[in-house]
Amino acid sequence: MEITGRRSSPKRIGELLVAANIIRQEVLLEALKVSKTSQTPLGRVLMSIGELSEYDVEVALYVQSLIRQNTISAEFGVKAINVCIKGRIPLDDAFKRLGWTPPETTDEQKASAGELGELLVQSGLLDRSMLEQAQWQGQENNLPLGRCLVLNRMITSVLLQSALTAQVLIRDGKITEEQAIAGLKKAVAKHQSLEQSLVDTGAFRTSAKDSIKLGDLVTQAGLVTEGDKISAIEIGLSEHQRIGEVFVQTGMISSEVVDDSLRLQEMVTSGALSGLQAADILRQSSARQVSIDTIIEERASRQDDIARVNTVMEILLQSGALSGDNFNRAQSLARQLNVSMAEIIVTKEMIDKRLINAALQAQSLVTEGILKPVQCAAAVKMCQQTGLELHEVLKDLPPDAPTTAATPSPSAKDESEKKGWIGNIWNKVTKKD
Repeated sequence: MEITGRRSSPKRIGELLVAANIIRQEVLLEALKVSKTSQTPLGRVLMSIGELSEYDVEVALYVQSLIRQNTISAEFGVKAINVCIKGRIPLDDAFKRLGWTPPETTDEQKASAGELGELLVQSGLLDRSMLEQAQWQGQENNLPLGRCLVLNRMITSVLLQSALTAQVLIRDGKITEEQAIAGLKKAVAKHQSLEQSLVDTGAFRTSAKDSIKLGDLVTQAGLVTEGDKISAIEIGLSEHQRIGEVFVQTGMISSEVVDDSLRLQEMVTSGALSGLQAADILRQSSARQVSIDTIIEERASRQDDIARVNTVMEILLQSGALSGDNFNRAQSLARQLNVSMAEIIVTKEMIDKRLINAALQAQSLVTEGILKPVQCAAAVKMCQQTGLELHEVLKDLPPDAPTTAATPSPSAKDESEKKGWIGNIWNKVTKKD
């Protein structure tokens, strides 16, 4: 039986389960569609439709990790999954039935798990007896230490993320362990992020440029849950992998999505996009099943519309083309997303483009002195109410100072027509002559 030696390439979770005769191929295909549409990890979809239990998913993930580490072959892993799930026995017993005993946890693996626990203990945020209990539960259930700590309410998910961030910074040589411990203590005491605490203590400097972490980007885009992101960080730290690799290998997102996310991350760093804009592009790309280039091109084409709305914002509001409710909504969203109100108005299509064009045309008439601002707003309002174009409503636009005489004389009538927008046009024409 091949356990070590030449091995097949690591397989995805779904492929392993089909090969092990746990689920049918057609079930996998349908589940993949649901997973892609709803942005839900495949394992969760299979659990929600009753095909797998949570333990089954954990077994498949653990076996996949052993295949990925070249500890067992893909073929042996498939047999182990079949024996474990079909036979309803613990995975270790399935391994033994197949004639293999898993190796003891290496010192390196113990150290990786211990780093997180030690950071929390040394920071005074976790009791050592609680750590030992969580470590035992993790070994028994093949769960990451951090997840066990959160599930048992020993720490919060926010604190776990801070501790994992500290591990990443230590690994990358950006801070020392002592600085990490001090930063964690301060973060909890001040109810702030670890990064801010490290900045306050002078242990860490933030870049002047805007930036966003890959995990945060896909989480903000709604492609991965906060819990899955934290688990991926922890797995990556224990197995010395980047979070993008973990996302792909655990089936949370595809390698194409990771590549797109890395491109958007670079655009944020270069200042071409904000983090929120990058997340929105990734979200739209996934929801509409189009490339991020398509979304980026659409955003670029909207910039002219945004500039145009900015130019005539006051006219649109005075005319009622932009309602008070939409104005308040745009203002609130703009603050939340750190973008301009005009971008919100254009993106959410709060105003008909025909009215925006009418406002621009009317404004040009104001600039030329043909219309007064109040008439400009009135003209746009008439466009909105009647559905007509600006040149069509201008003929019915009342002058700014209409005569009150019952039957005006010809001369008086001529004089009244020279008032208001008609008079302004007349005056301009006669001056040119």
